[in-house]
Amino acid sequence: MEPGWEGNLREAEAVFLDVQLGPDMVDDAKRYVPIDTSRLHDSLDHEVNYRDGAPPELQVGSFPDEDGDVEYAAAVELGFHGEEIVQEHERRTRHGTTTVREHIRHANQPEEPYLRPALYQERYG
Repeated sequence: MEPGWEGNLREAEAVFLDVQLGPDMVDDAKRYVPIDTSRLHDSLDHEVNYRDGAPPELQVGSFPDEDGDVEYAAAVELGFHGEEIVQEHERRTRHGTTTVREHIRHANQPEEPYLRPALYQERYG
């Protein structure tokens, strides 16, 4: 073995994760994610993280956009049953705009996996 082979291996791993595996997984997740407003779809991305002495780590999922975290990403993937607070917001209707006051509602969101199917794809023969 040549000196520095471990560093070369880590670099090759990072390139593979960032250039091939990460984008492929994001593309698959975007195919599987349910679309209502496209916010969750558009937030899907990947990044490669490095820690001293550890192999590079690939993270694929929902990343914050200009409005912040897409807080419901996990509820879509895993489902959610329980009480949730609906923040006050404006709702557009065909008759104009109305204000919906903050309230609590019971949610019964079945799971709609998009990350797990992307993860479990057989890749690269």
